[in-house]
Amino acid sequence: MGVPLEQTTAPNPAQPITPGTLLQQSQQQQTAGSNPTLYRDLDLLRRDGFAAAGSATVSLRVLNHEGFTPSHLERSDFALTVNGKPRDFRLHAPGTQAVVIPPMVLLVFPPNDPVVHNIGVRQAVQYFSQQPAEQLPWRVGIFDSNGKMIPFTNGRSQLLAYLDEVAHTTESFEYATDPAMPRELRAEGSWLGKAQLAISNMQRYEGPKVILAMNPIAGSLYGLNDQMLAHDGPEDLLGVAQRIGGHIYIGNVGGPDVFVPGGEAAADQPAQLNGASSAGPQLGTTPSSHMRADPAMTAALSNFAFRTSQIMQTAAATFGGFANSLNDLARQIHRDLDGSYALDFDMTPEDQDHGSPEVVVHLTRPDLRVTILDVIPVGVSTDIEREMDQKQISALLKKAAATLIPSPEYRVTQRVDFFPLHGGLRPVLPMSAAIQWIGHGRGPVSLSVAERVEEQSLSSIVLEREIRVHWDGRSLSWERDGQLHPGHYLWSIAVHDGRGIIYSYSQRKIDIEFPRPGVAISSLVVGKACRTDDIYTNGLQHRPPLTAQEQPHLLIDPMRAGNCRVEPDALGSFSPADTVHAFVRIYPPEKLDKSKPERWTAKFVLRSQAGVVEAVRQAPFTIDSGSGYLASVQLPLNISDVIPGSHTLDVELRGPGIHKDLKESRAISIAVAPATP
Repeated sequence: MGVPLEQTTAPNPAQPITPGTLLQQSQQQQTAGSNPTLYRDLDLLRRDGFAAAGSATVSLRVLNHEGFTPSHLERSDFALTVNGKPRDFRLHAPGTQAVVIPPMVLLVFPPNDPVVHNIGVRQAVQYFSQQPAEQLPWRVGIFDSNGKMIPFTNGRSQLLAYLDEVAHTTESFEYATDPAMPRELRAEGSWLGKAQLAISNMQRYEGPKVILAMNPIAGSLYGLNDQMLAHDGPEDLLGVAQRIGGHIYIGNVGGPDVFVPGGEAAADQPAQLNGASSAGPQLGTTPSSHMRADPAMTAALSNFAFRTSQIMQTAAATFGGFANSLNDLARQIHRDLDGSYALDFDMTPEDQDHGSPEVVVHLTRPDLRVTILDVIPVGVSTDIEREMDQKQISALLKKAAATLIPSPEYRVTQRVDFFPLHGGLRPVLPMSAAIQWIGHGRGPVSLSVAERVEEQSLSSIVLEREIRVHWDGRSLSWERDGQLHPGHYLWSIAVHDGRGIIYSYSQRKIDIEFPRPGVAISSLVVGKACRTDDIYTNGLQHRPPLTAQEQPHLLIDPMRAGNCRVEPDALGSFSPADTVHAFVRIYPPEKLDKSKPERWTAKFVLRSQAGVVEAVRQAPFTIDSGSGYLASVQLPLNISDVIPGSHTLDVELRGPGIHKDLKESRAISIAVAPATP
């Protein structure tokens, strides 16, 4: 049954109705005795991060003194502590978990080593072509020796096609980036930097993350030219693997180093010449009676011991492994990841506010040792709520992307604000969207919206949601407090009827890079109102709001400017009675961070479409509870100098580290004031 339109009509037809308004009306109607569902936001992926997870899973590696995983461990053998408090849990023995997230495996081929590249590709083709099922138990990607990233896939045929492409790739020389080398011999954007970026992008994935790195051959292939070439091995990936919680498994596919023995075993000639005309003993041959060891053999053995120790330490530091063949290494990965214990515990509201939980696991048996592999949030949506199957939504979005037809009835607007990665914090990207009915009359009473965010280089879905709403037939807006790792994303929105008919489709690319040297700057954030915390407007949070006494800053929210948590406006549409809330944040580098924030200034300038300056506000930067330094203004539009129409709001920044004008801009529109009777 439809809901009467007057119950959901916004007071201002130009003002989009928000999910918060709908939730408030739903609560009022439930109190009055009726119970229509005005707004439902379904998490189709069953994962909303720890902030909304109902439980979490801790994957463990348990080993005995012989290095094997014991069977038949009981719940009493484990003790779990979460955020400093003992916690009850559910124990899963190896192979008994109902839902298992497949591992993400990245094949990494080192640069300037065609022998290892050829052997590694052949072994990978041999192993994966023998897999019985078309759908692989892993999601496999490839980072090639030329610095090219090939997307992840769990299809056997697709992966074999990728490996065939890699086998025929043209391998260019990858040069070293050692600062001691002459500038003309240094390369920008090295293989190692690209490899670390590819591995960093795996951080968002919630399942086990494996870096299957091929070990380069120790010997020289290019003689004296070797000093100009990059020689990056698995040990160079240790730091980034540890940061993302990844496991390095090293494929020593080139085989153990070969040592040529001395003396008669090496060549059919006299063992050693110690004549008077000889400049000392001839090395590489059988030692004489007064020589206890061959120096060449000693050096080779020492280098072999060093490389072996380096491989073992790299694998051990990331709880990985190593082997001389890809087949043996794959068996190790299956044994380590499939044969592990897991603990499930329920997330309390305090845990959800804390974010990523601090988990400690102890074993009561002294003969065993335990290592935490992953802590994964479990989504909160139930099977009943997921009435529309995820496969249907995926098919609908795929169909919509293939036929980009502009809609004469719906307009979809997407806006992404950006706060850069700084001080180890994850980038925050408030993602706001609005759907407007631009057809004749009013739109339909009910509306279905499919929304997805996909990481393109990983071919992995970050967010997939279905919104079902009874709206006012004019406009609907919502906001996601997006937190995305550096990478390349595609944000898609499809308006449909719930039965497969697509009304409108919109998509937007989101590119997030690692921070660069210098002063970093956020987006120019513009809104017309402050978001109230008594009714959540994003449809994602389910906990009761905190009281005034419980309101300390549990989370860093860069969208809060002073006492106002600005609600971003995707449309950028204002009326003359509105006040524009605008702010910007800067992130100085560490060497400048000791300066006073007042040394940086921001000038906000409102210009008409013709370029006429209509309003100017100067604001110093200050320190607040958010991130970086903040400069904010509130600009009333009911002044005589501001005329209706299209405008541009600029913010011009000046201060230490800014050698030229640094400016951010935002287009806005101001409607004509309604005529007074």
